[in-house]
Amino acid sequence: MFAFSRRFALPLTILLLGLAFATTAAAQSFTVTHAKVSLIAENNSLQAGQTAWVGVLFDLEKGWHIYWVNPGDSGERPKIQWQLPAGFQAKEIRWPTPVRLGAGTVIDYGYEGRVLLPVPIQVAADYKAAKPVMLSADIRYLICREVCIPAKAQASLSIPSTNASNAAANHELFRGTFDNSPKAWPGGWKAQVSDNGGFLLLSLDTGTPEPHATFFPLEEDQIDNSAVQGVTPTPRGMQIKLKKSDQLLKPIGTLKGVVVLGQGRAFEFSAPVEGKK
Repeated sequence: MFAFSRRFALPLTILLLGLAFATTAAAQSFTVTHAKVSLIAENNSLQAGQTAWVGVLFDLEKGWHIYWVNPGDSGERPKIQWQLPAGFQAKEIRWPTPVRLGAGTVIDYGYEGRVLLPVPIQVAADYKAAKPVMLSADIRYLICREVCIPAKAQASLSIPSTNASNAAANHELFRGTFDNSPKAWPGGWKAQVSDNGGFLLLSLDTGTPEPHATFFPLEEDQIDNSAVQGVTPTPRGMQIKLKKSDQLLKPIGTLKGVVVLGQGRAFEFSAPVEGKK
């Protein structure tokens, strides 16, 4: 095990990939170091040409975490390689809203506890529900506490399942995850990003004062993740002051990410950066 940080360029992941391989003792669920990894479906049926939601479910031991699409100052995002029947196609992970992890000068973005990473699967247009369909995935991820362990799991799922007893619970897991995922930016809201030299200033008009906000950048090395995000409420929203990263290599044309407001309301964010760069 080792402390993992891109900031200090420790290229150790490949050297330690063998530390936490999953076994193949179960059909859908695999216990690896400090985590249980499962492949589950929202529904126990498929329809030709439609989208089916399938997800990788992580049950993490207390104190351990995995990472968001932008892991922050250290870590790596989970990666899924699918083995699907002909005509089926997996799309991108729909990432749930992350939380800030760590302290001091190293801040990461990720998940603790139980987390589901949903993936939309396009069902083949000529699919016929004559027999169960097997979906399989190789999952690689980094699981961390004070140290990090590169891990992988191999999981499979049959739809329809011969054991449908968990169908209702799985459906609720997906619904809860979607509720906790960033929503599209509301059409009536306005956003502006200005470059003030060493800082970016996000001005958000939501129609009401917003005293609480956290910004999660989609791209790595754009903002200083450990710097305090200064939030100033305004009569119709707020301003968020973000310190630029020392690792920033080129001007930011468009700032993308997730804005989390009070009560956990999360929204996808994208706005061009105006002013000096």
